[in-house]
Amino acid sequence: MDTVLKSVDREPQQQAPTFETQIGDENFDFLAVAFDDAKVTGGQLCMAVGRHPVEDYGVLRHLGTGELETLRPTETTDLDKNKVSRFFVVKGGDTHRFFVEGLAMEWPHQKLIASQIKFLAGAGDDQALTLERPGIDQVFDDDDEVDIGGGGVERFKLRHRKKTVTVIYGGDVEFELERRVYTTEQLMTVFGVPAGYKLDIIASDGVFREMAPGERLKVKDGMEFASHPPVGQSS
Repeated sequence: MDTVLKSVDREPQQQAPTFETQIGDENFDFLAVAFDDAKVTGGQLCMAVGRHPVEDYGVLRHLGTGELETLRPTETTDLDKNKVSRFFVVKGGDTHRFFVEGLAMEWPHQKLIASQIKFLAGAGDDQALTLERPGIDQVFDDDDEVDIGGGGVERFKLRHRKKTVTVIYGGDVEFELERRVYTTEQLMTVFGVPAGYKLDIIASDGVFREMAPGERLKVKDGMEFASHPPVGQSS
């Protein structure tokens, strides 16, 4: 069986066979690969993108429903003649199972970025990935790292994303800000930090860190800030 390998962004070097696929890696970077046969094995998908020995890699098919299913090296799958079939070839052993809105997924690594999980589930920019547990809802920003390899099977939901976040300044003053990146100076203006003072961001463990001039920060719900004069005393 012949294959043609090309970058997704480039034109094929020769007449493309009938069955088009996209094969992604752990970073969700894809290559376009064309096969002349409707049936391929997990091992053939690995070899098509130069991944070997094939036993060291997990092969997953990204179904039209959004679900992911593992394909063994000798297992055969049928390619779709009418649309591009999508796969992932990722180095790793055991897969970690999780669900998004009831869609069954698995991945060879313990962590994924929230935007990657949203991509798999076909979520839009106006949706946020949420982990729902008794008594707590954890909402992830798109660039947050998500642990899917815990003790149990995690179940995620997609919720409408608020366009604003609530942050706290000075211990008790709440500000509702547009969800975006701010510079240190922009935040100081919003909070009304006195001239000459320095702005601190307070970590979840209570540690204060002085923000550098011109530093860029994407604000998230619940972030806390404080200010202090140049001598180092808190305001």
